[in-house]
Amino acid sequence: MTMISAIGTGSCEARVEALRSEFGSILAVRIMEAEAMDFLWEARVKQRYLGQHLDVGMDFGEDEVELSRIAVLSFLDGRWHTGTCLVDGEGEPVNLLWKQSFEGPEDAEAAYQRAS
Repeated sequence: MTMISAIGTGSCEARVEALRSEFGSILAVRIMEAEAMDFLWEARVKQRYLGQHLDVGMDFGEDEVELSRIAVLSFLDGRWHTGTCLVDGEGEPVNLLWKQSFEGPEDAEAAYQRAS
C-alpha cells in the first residue's frame, strides 16, 4: 500500500479557520457537516473514477442525467476522509453517497481502495 503525505488543500483549510473565527468551533463543525460534500471534494488529495451513474428523474418529463461516480481521499482539519461522490460533466460534485473519517492515512487509504 502506498503511503500518502498529509497535503490537504490550503484554501480548504483556510475556509475551516475562517469558519471557526467567524462562528466558533461548534457552529463551524455543524457547517462542515452540512457542507460535507463540498469540503470533502475541495480537500481531496486523490480521486479515482468508479464508473458512470445514470440519474433518472422521478417526475414525468425530467431529463436523465449521466454522472460519474468518483472515490475521493481527502485530508481536512487534521483527519483523513474517504467517500464517494457523484460528479457532473463540469467536474462539480452533486451528491455525496457516503463518507468515513479516520485518524490515520493507512485506514483511509484502505477504505479508498475498497470503494466501489
